[in-house]
Amino acid sequence: MLLTSIMLLLITQPLFAGHAYAQNIATITILLVLLAALYAFRALRIYFIVALVLIVPAIGCRIALWFTGNFTIEMLATISSCLFLAVTVVALVSRLFVVTSVTLDTISAAICAYLLTGVAFAYAFAGVELRHPGSFGAKLFQGPAAGVAPLLASFHSLIYYSFVCLTTTGFGDIAPVSEGARSLSVMESVLGQFYMAILIARLVSLQVAQSMIKERE
Repeated sequence: MLLTSIMLLLITQPLFAGHAYAQNIATITILLVLLAALYAFRALRIYFIVALVLIVPAIGCRIALWFTGNFTIEMLATISSCLFLAVTVVALVSRLFVVTSVTLDTISAAICAYLLTGVAFAYAFAGVELRHPGSFGAKLFQGPAAGVAPLLASFHSLIYYSFVCLTTTGFGDIAPVSEGARSLSVMESVLGQFYMAILIARLVSLQVAQSMIKERE
C-alpha cells in the first residue's frame, strides 16, 4: 500500500503539472502517502506516536493550502511533512537492519525508504526556497495563480530536483545557489550513495547467506 501510494505520487505530480486540478491531485496523493506511511507502522508504538504527532499538522496544513497560500501555513506543512517522512525512512531502514531473511516485504521496504528519502528532501528544498527565495538557479516556485499555493503548484519540480540529487544524475538545469541549498544537495547525494552501497549490499549478502543455507539443507 505504501509503495503504491508513493508511485502514484511520483507519476501524477509531473503528469498533471499545470492542470486545473493539479492542486487537488497533489494534495490527495500526498495525503495518501502520509496515511499509508502511518498505517505501515501502526504496530511500532514509538514510531507510531512520533509519526502521529507530526502527521496532524502535516495533513491539517495540507488541507488548509486548498483555501489559502499563506506563507506560515506553507512553511509548517513543509517542515512537518519533511520530518514525518524522515521518521518513516528511519523506521524502515532500522527494520531492514534487523531482518534475517530477504522477502518481498523486505525488498518493498527498501524501495519505499529510498523513494521516501527523495520526497523528504523535496520538502527540505521547498523549505529552503520558501525561507530564502532564489536559492536555486532556476525558478522552482511558480507564482500563485487562481488561489493555488506555490508549494503545491511547483512540487513536481522539487521532486524532480531531489531525485536528480539522490541518484547523482546531475542534469544541470537546476543548480543550488544559496549555502543551504548546496548543503542539502550534497547531503542527499552522499546519502543516496551510502544507501546503495551499504543497505543494498546488506540485502544481497542476506540473500546469498539464505541461499547457501537452503543448499546445505
